Amino acid sequence: MQSPFIHCSPWNLRTALVVVGLAFPDPVHADPPAIAPAPRSQKGEPNTLSKLPEAHEYQRVLRKYMATLTEKDFTHGVSALVTEKPTDTDPEYLYRQFIMTMMHQPLVGTKRGYPAINAPPARFVLSSIETPEAVMHPPVWPETLIPFVQWNHPGNPYHDNRALKLRAFVTAVVMMVMLDDHFDNNPATGRADRFSYQLVYFGLPYPGFKDVLPADVQKAYEAGLKRMGERVLAWGIRAEDIHNDLHAPFGLHCVARAINDPAFTKSVEAYSRKLFTDPQYFSPAGYWIQRGGPDLPYNGHANFFAVTTALATDWPFAKESLDRVYRLRGHLILPEPDGKFSGPSHFNSRLGGAASLDQWAWDGARDTAAAMITDEAAHIARRPIGEELREAPNRRARHFAEDIRENAVNGKGGFIRNDEIISYPWKWRVWMTYNFPASVNPGYEFYRKGAYAHQQELEKKNSPLLKSPFERGESFIRDFSKEFVVARQPGFATILHTGPIGTQHPDDGMRQYAGPMGLSGGQLSAFWTPSTGSVILGQRGSMNNDKSFDTVATWRTWPNHSVSGVTTDGIFFTSARIQKPDTTIDNTGKAASVKVSGTIPSSITGQERVITGKYDYKRSFQIDDTGVRVETSVSGDTQEQLAELYEVLPIYLRDIKEQAKATPTAIEFQVGDKWLPATDMFTANVRAVRLTRFKGAVLVTFDQARRVKLSPAEWADTYLSRATARNVLIDLLESGDKPTALKDTRKVGYRIEPIAR
Repeated sequence: MQSPFIHCSPWNLRTALVVVGLAFPDPVHADPPAIAPAPRSQKGEPNTLSKLPEAHEYQRVLRKYMATLTEKDFTHGVSALVTEKPTDTDPEYLYRQFIMTMMHQPLVGTKRGYPAINAPPARFVLSSIETPEAVMHPPVWPETLIPFVQWNHPGNPYHDNRALKLRAFVTAVVMMVMLDDHFDNNPATGRADRFSYQLVYFGLPYPGFKDVLPADVQKAYEAGLKRMGERVLAWGIRAEDIHNDLHAPFGLHCVARAINDPAFTKSVEAYSRKLFTDPQYFSPAGYWIQRGGPDLPYNGHANFFAVTTALATDWPFAKESLDRVYRLRGHLILPEPDGKFSGPSHFNSRLGGAASLDQWAWDGARDTAAAMITDEAAHIARRPIGEELREAPNRRARHFAEDIRENAVNGKGGFIRNDEIISYPWKWRVWMTYNFPASVNPGYEFYRKGAYAHQQELEKKNSPLLKSPFERGESFIRDFSKEFVVARQPGFATILHTGPIGTQHPDDGMRQYAGPMGLSGGQLSAFWTPSTGSVILGQRGSMNNDKSFDTVATWRTWPNHSVSGVTTDGIFFTSARIQKPDTTIDNTGKAASVKVSGTIPSSITGQERVITGKYDYKRSFQIDDTGVRVETSVSGDTQEQLAELYEVLPIYLRDIKEQAKATPTAIEFQVGDKWLPATDMFTANVRAVRLTRFKGAVLVTFDQARRVKLSPAEWADTYLSRATARNVLIDLLESGDKPTALKDTRKVGYRIEPIAR
C-alpha cells in the first residue's frame, strides 16, 4: 500500500505559503544573470548602510576580527570532486545517510541554492561586504554549509575545511548584525512567528565554525546570539498562524545550545512548553490550534518544526505532544482499496486537505524523523527498500556533487561561471534561504542513535504499530479529548468530529479571511469499510489571502454532514458553523453514545445578511459493532420563512487525479422494493440510500420514508487535492417546496451500515 507521505512533495508547501502571503507567485524564480540567486522570499527594503553596524560592543568585536581576514583565509584549496567511495557499513550510519537522502537540503549549490563552494574567496573579505552602495550578503547559507562541512564521508574533500567554516562565519555575522540593527531602528516590525527561524541561520551553524574563532570573537558572537534570542522571547507567541509560531522553539534552542547560558536555556524551555502544552495553542486531542480549531494541512508545517525541536532537545513535553499528534493523525488517514488515502477535512480552519495531504512532509523525511521520537509514527515512516540503505551515502555524494557543479542560471540558457558569482545587498526579509525556511534535514542533523535498531525490532516482531490503526485487526472506539471519536469495528470504521472549529473577529488585529474557518458543529466526518474505502466523508474547499473556495452561493454542494438551509430572502444558515458544540460522550470501548447540540449562528463569513430566527440543533450518534445510528433535530419558534432545509449527507466519489480509473460512488434511492438512480430532483418515499464503491456497499436506512434528492452538482476540490463529492439532501421542511416558518421540531433518523454488494 502506498504510504501517505508520497502525496507530500516539498513543492506542496508553496501552496500553503501563498495562502499565508509569504511566497511569490512563481514556483521557481528565474535568477538574474551573473549573480547569486536572490532569496525566494518576501521583498525587503534595501539597506543604505555602507558599513556593518557598530552600535553594540559585540558588533565592534566581530567587525574588527573580520577586518583581519584575507582572501587566503577563505580559499578552501580543494580541487577534487565529491565522489562515491566505500563507506562505513554500520547500519546506524547507513540509516542516517538514508534519511539525509530524503530531503534535498542542505543545499550548497544548484541554481536554487547559493554557490557556497564555488564563490570566489574575494566575496568574503570585509572590503567586499562593505560597499558604498550597501552592505552585501555573501553567497552562503551558513546553516546549510556547515552540515556539509561536517558531513563525514570518505568522498567529501571539504570535510572540516577551515576556509568554508570562515565563509559560514562571516555570512552569519552579516545576517545577525544587520537584522539586529534593523530591529533596533524598526522595533514594531518584530514578530516571533515571522523571524524566529532567523535564529537558525546564525545559531545552528555556530558550533560548527566556533573552533576557528579566537576566544574574544566567540564571546562576542555568543553575545549577539543571546541578544537576538532575547528579542524573540520578548515578542512572545502571537497565535495568528500557529505553524509559524512553532519555528521559535527550534530557533531559540539553536541559540541556547550555542551560548550555554542556564538562565537563558530555562527561559527557552518555558517559552516552548507553552506552545507544546498550553490548550490555548495545543489541543490535547493532538493538534496545534489554528485560530480556534484544527487545520491538518497547516499542522504538517507545525509538525515539521515540532519534530525538529523534539529531536534537538530532551524535553519530555515535546515527545508527549508528538505522541498525541501522530496518534490522532494516524486515526484520521483512511486507506483506500486501491492503495490511495482519504480522510475528513471539513473542520480545517483554512485548507481543504486531509491529514495525508499535510504540508512539509518532505516525501516522508519528517515522518521518518518523527518515528525516532514516537512509535505512533512508525506506520508512516519510510523504510529503506532493497539496496537503498547500502547505497545511501554515495547517493548523497552524487547529490552534493551535482549541487556544487550547478551555479545559478545566466539568463542565456546556461549557468554563470564561478568568477561571475557576486554577492547581493542585504535586505530585511522573513525568509533568507531555500523553501521557506526548511533548510536542514532534522532527521539527519539530530539523528538518534539506535533508531534503525528499533525499527528492525518492530519489524522482527511484526508489530501492529507498523500498520494503520484501521488495518491492525483490532476493534476499538477511541475518544480524543471529546474532539474526535474514532471507531474501528469488524466491518467498518467511522470518525466523528465533536470539537471546536476556528473563528475570526474583525477587531482581533489578525488577517481576516473571506470564508468560514471550519465547518462542523458535530458531524459524522467519515464512514469507511475495507471494501469501499471512504463512502461518507466530510470535506471543505480552502482559502487563500483573498478568496474562499467555499462560496455561499454553492452551499448546497458543500460536502459536510450538517443541517443547512436558506430563507425565502436567500439568507443561508448552517449548523456547520456552530463554533463549539456542547458535547457528551459515553464510550464503553465496545459501543458509544455521542451527543452534540448548539444554536445555529445567525451569520456566516462571506454573507452580509443574517437570519432573524433562532434555530436549535441536536444530533446523536450510536455506535455499535454493526454500524452507526444518527438522529438529528432542528427546532425553531419564528415567523421567518424558510425556502429549503436539509439534513446533508456528504458522499465521497473519488479523487479524480489519484483515482482516475476508479468508478465514482454509485448513489441509489430505494422506493418500495425498487432501487432507482439518484438524481437532483426530489424523490418521495425513499426508504434507504445505497452507496456502492469499489467492491463493497454501504446502506443508509431511514426510520421512515423521506423526500430526498442529490445536490445540484458535484463538489470538487481544486486546491490541495482533486477530491470530488455529491451530497444527499434529506428534506426537513416537508412542505412540498412551499415556504414555511419553522415553529416546531423537525427530526430525521437513520442507520448506516456495511452490506454485501
